[in-house]
Order: sequence, then C-alpha cells, then structure tokens
Amino acid sequence: MNDWVKALLLGCCVTHVAATPLNEAEQQAWITDIDFYAHQVKVRHIHPFHTLTEGDFKRSIETLKTELPELNEAQVETRLMAISRAIGDGHSNYLMMSGPHQHFPFRFKFFGDTLKVVDATSEYRELIGTQLHSINGLSVAELYTQLAPVLPGVDNQFSEQSSFEYYLSLHKLLLGLGIVKQGLPTSFHFIAGTNEKILQISPVSMREFGKLSSAYSRVEPKLTVQDIGMPGITLSLLENQKAAYFDFASYPTPEQVMSRCDALQSTLESAGSRYLIIDFRGNSGGNFYSGLALSACLLPLDQIDWMRGVYVLTDGVTFSAAMSNTAQFRQILNAQVVGTPTGGDPNHFAENSQFLMPNSGRRFTLSKRYYPFIAQQSDAVYPDIHIEPSWDDYRRGKDTVLSELLVRLSGMQIAGNTVSASAE
Repeated sequence: MNDWVKALLLGCCVTHVAATPLNEAEQQAWITDIDFYAHQVKVRHIHPFHTLTEGDFKRSIETLKTELPELNEAQVETRLMAISRAIGDGHSNYLMMSGPHQHFPFRFKFFGDTLKVVDATSEYRELIGTQLHSINGLSVAELYTQLAPVLPGVDNQFSEQSSFEYYLSLHKLLLGLGIVKQGLPTSFHFIAGTNEKILQISPVSMREFGKLSSAYSRVEPKLTVQDIGMPGITLSLLENQKAAYFDFASYPTPEQVMSRCDALQSTLESAGSRYLIIDFRGNSGGNFYSGLALSACLLPLDQIDWMRGVYVLTDGVTFSAAMSNTAQFRQILNAQVVGTPTGGDPNHFAENSQFLMPNSGRRFTLSKRYYPFIAQQSDAVYPDIHIEPSWDDYRRGKDTVLSELLVRLSGMQIAGNTVSASAE
C-alpha cells in the first residue's frame, strides 16, 4: 500500500473543510455503522485481506472512529470509500451515492491525456468539447492523484480512469477530500484552443445530472437496429461485410436469451452472416451465464467463420461479467478482442453482496466469489487489435473502433472473393 493511501486510511492527514462537524448523536450512530461495516468485511468477504493487511484494516477503522468529532459526514464517507478501495477489488465498494448527493453539471471523458467535457446541462452546453484544466486551482493530474485512492469499482488502471471520469463530478466526494467548500461555488477552468474560461459553478441534483451521458450519438457507421427479444442486446445486420453486430449493452437473464435462440439462429441463417461482432464496450456487468447462453446459441451456426470471424469489442468500462465473457469468448468462440483493455481483471473477486448500514442507511458491497479466468497473471484482457477512439471521431459521432473493424472485414471479403474467382 502506498504512503498516500496509508495516510488517508490511518487519519494522519485529516483535511478540514467548511462543513458542519458531526454532533455527539451522529458520532454514536456512525460508530455503530462503522462497526457493522468492519464486521461484515471480516465475515462476509471471501478473502478480505488479500491486499490490505488485517492490521492496517483494524487501525484504519479505529482511527476513523477516534477522529469522528473532527469530521463531517462527507469526510466520514470518503474515508470509508478509501478503506473499501484499499481492500483491493472492484466489487468491494462503499456506495456514497446511496445517500443524498449532488453532481457538478458535466460528464467527462479522456482522449489521450486530455480530459474533455462530453456532455453538460443546458446552461453549460457551450462547454462541450472544451478541455478541463483545473478545479479550484488543482490540475487534472492533481485531482487524479487525490481521487484515485478512494474511487469505487476499480480493478486496474483502466477502470480507475473510467471511475475518475464519472466521480470527478460528485460534489460530496470532492467536499470530503477538501477540494471544494460547502455552500460555495466552485471554480472550473476550461480551455478551448487558445481561449480560456473560468466559471464559478454550483452542483445540480442527481435527477438533472442523470440526463447526461458520456456515450456519443453514433452517426457512423449507420446501423439498422433490430430488437431480438433479449433485453439489453440488440442486433444490426451489416450486409456489405456479411457481419452480425450485437450491441451487448446490458444483461438479460439466461432464460430470456435461450427462449429467443431459435428465432435468432433463423435470422442469422437467412442473412448469411459470416462474421460476428459482440460489443461489450460500456457494459459494467451482470450475469455472465447470459453471455454464455448467447455463445451456446451462436455456436451451432456453421456458416460463421469460426477461425477468424468472431470479434469482441472492449473498453475501460468493460467490467465484471462483461470482462468475464470477453475472456471466455476468446476461448470458446476463438474471438479476437478489439478496442482498448478491459476495466476488469480476468482473475478477480466478484459476485458481491450488498449491505445496508443500520443508522445512515448507506450501502456497501463485498465480494463473495473468486474467478481465475486465465492461467497467467494479467490486470486486464488486452486487445488483439488495439484501436483507440479519437476526439475528432467522437465529436462527429463516428464509432472509431467499429468503423475500423468493418474496414478490415470489407478487406477480408474482397480478398475472399478474389481467391474464389481465381479458383474458378
């Protein structure tokens, strides 16, 4: 564990912010909640001290309880996030957003080392496409250093970056870290080319923030989407490439997949699909047996090029079951992985249980299973074909990864037709 994390866990670097400290009744309530949390970690996590030592865990809990008179609610919750992060697996998390919270009115996304605004509320629409330079004088690099040790849902550096993009907007977390002040507007510094803009911005409700997204509106390639009766999965048939594209955005149940299998097989047989593209980008998980059900449905189709015609698309959000299915499809479907590395670790703690704290009503999760999906140690499923989305494509609604893959498939079609013609 690095020194910064130890300092945060053991309380030697308490940051004081302008917010109301806990009163005695609130302190007692939090002591009960913290003890409940600590007990559940020790008895319900499958292997709680695989990364954080039991001694460090116990000291962090005791220090937190001792320092409650000096802390406000946001600081207590931020400290619990840090302890959960130090446990060391992306399925064991303290869920700050299970209580009242607000967000700053932006969604952010990295393009290379540049963090851009990709969506904003109507008042700040003109900032979409600008680069975030700093918040209250802290650069993006400094913000990353402060947030990284407390971010939830992290298995590796790729899910850490995705989590940072989202949680940078969480006002209560920034308050708990001392980055912003309670009741005061926050200074945001944006850059667009040679122009700069500094604005004082207040947070908005979760309802308003929830309307925002970091997903682009895909214009290219143009897809004709079919509902195949598997909630969370849609199909587009790409005739020019003889490809079937599955946008696997979220997980149906295995029963929902199998009940529609015959109809899906008939659709693909009629279309003469030769290539399969299964898109797990942006999918943070579900029931991986549903993914296996889809693979079982597809495997009988002899028309598919099972030697070089199956592709799985991934990114830093591809996590949990979506990462598991990626690793499985590489084996059982002979799939090539395309895009950027997964946010999930293929040898990971998973299948979490959720717990409700008795006083605050806040929630946390703990891992209860361990899955080693590949023999060698690796922090991610790395792509066979690495394609990095670009800001210019994103801005225009072009899906860089899918577009470049379709160009490859078109080339394979031309080469295959040329070989066939020569043989004749």
